[in-house]
Amino acid sequence: MNNIILCDFDGTISLKDVTDTLIEHFGEAGCETLEAAWESGQIGSLECMAGQVALLRADQAMLDACLEAIEIDESFIPFLETMCGRNIPVAIVSDGLDYAIRYILQKHGITDVPIIANHLIYEGDSHWRLEFPYATSFCKKQSGNCKCHQADRLYEQYSEILYVGDGTSDFCVSHVIDFVYAKGKLIHYCHKHGIPHQAIMNFADIVTHLDGK
Repeated sequence: MNNIILCDFDGTISLKDVTDTLIEHFGEAGCETLEAAWESGQIGSLECMAGQVALLRADQAMLDACLEAIEIDESFIPFLETMCGRNIPVAIVSDGLDYAIRYILQKHGITDVPIIANHLIYEGDSHWRLEFPYATSFCKKQSGNCKCHQADRLYEQYSEILYVGDGTSDFCVSHVIDFVYAKGKLIHYCHKHGIPHQAIMNFADIVTHLDGK
């Protein structure tokens, strides 16, 4: 089977939501208003995140120090090693921040996992900007990174996509891939909508499930 595993990052690989953590530490007034507008459906995540990142006030050293404290699921590295041994590629698809994801993974010695995420740029003088190289005009959720589009693109190369996620940004894509490994809110969502899935606590549970197939 020619398959690939796509993984969300925030709350799935990382133990904390990275963007939320940075906003808590460095966000100026207005971040909560944008969050409320996103939660109520008035704006998409692209508009929300672009506005919130523009309100971050931290130099690069401050941001890096905050990222240093964010841990990942301790079973993720053994999971990557197992998938590598089985020739199953793993890629990260996230509506989060590419710089933060890369920094956190490199801290743990992970340098060879593809990252598909929004592009964080330091503009100097404690100001940041977010670009959206993977946004689409047809994304139903107006996301910065349309995960459904990424799945469609990958089906040109792979016959099966397994997805690992935990939250709201994973809802749409769960309908368009073959199987979901679900944490958090995604478990209830998959159950409610009859989406083929396996509830997991960590990445070790995925290996156990694959071994039993």
